[in-house]
Amino acid sequence: MIHQTIRLLDDSAATLTTYILDNGEFDQKDIVRPAIVICPGGGYTVISRNEGEPVALAYARMGYQAFVLAYSVKIDHPFPVALLELAHAMAYIRRHAEEWRVDEDNISVIGFSAGGNLALSLGIYYNQPLLAGSTGLTSAEIKPNQLLLGYPAVTLEPRSEKTPDFVIELMEKGLMPDMRGPSIREILLGKENLSAEEKASLNLLPRIHSGLPRTFIWGTYEDTVILPTDLFGLAGALFRHEVPCELHMFEKGQHGMSLADDTVKAPEQVQHLHLSEWFNLSLNWLRQGVRAD
Repeated sequence: MIHQTIRLLDDSAATLTTYILDNGEFDQKDIVRPAIVICPGGGYTVISRNEGEPVALAYARMGYQAFVLAYSVKIDHPFPVALLELAHAMAYIRRHAEEWRVDEDNISVIGFSAGGNLALSLGIYYNQPLLAGSTGLTSAEIKPNQLLLGYPAVTLEPRSEKTPDFVIELMEKGLMPDMRGPSIREILLGKENLSAEEKASLNLLPRIHSGLPRTFIWGTYEDTVILPTDLFGLAGALFRHEVPCELHMFEKGQHGMSLADDTVKAPEQVQHLHLSEWFNLSLNWLRQGVRAD
């Protein structure tokens, strides 16, 4: 495996870590493979480890060239800093497609939580002036061929203004990242004490358009961070714009479950869940798109 970490831009600490399968032998030699770019979550405050390398290795095992983007976070890196970094990551992969045996017409982006917000933003803005042209990149270089969104932040409306006590307990025990401080909306706008209009400006639902790539979405009803209505609203907006979409809502599972298996969570947290099925569902959905083409 080619496993290296690449700094994408001179003026940014963002990195792209590669999980590129070694060239095979005999009938497996020189296979050009699909690729997947992973945007972990973390409320734009941290980069979740559980939603990075474990996900990359899972897709690599299934024949994907995988990449994890560690994008810039915190309030001194407001929108669109991370989005520009993701755009450059996409262009970098396509420019190295031959070297890395990547099918440049089959590069998906998967994002979790805040990373889902980032991935969806790329699907929205890849062909708009914010990205196309202003970065020196073309829309063809940066467009994702598919989007996969795990419990994505869409409207950025909090499910509750108060952080649940059990979440605070987990943060204080070091069992999850401590994301207290500026909210995700304050981070994206680069300032605190936002007006209602400023908060509303970050809602991605009104920005959905017919040029988005086909999209796979999943979440849970138990999620204490992301409203189920966010996901229903996103699927509905995609339907209205005739963008192919698949939505899976699971009954059980808290926010940030990643693969929802023993590689990322304690066995007692996942042993009675079937949330991990999202991964196999995503593989079948990705293959279905290839067959449809």
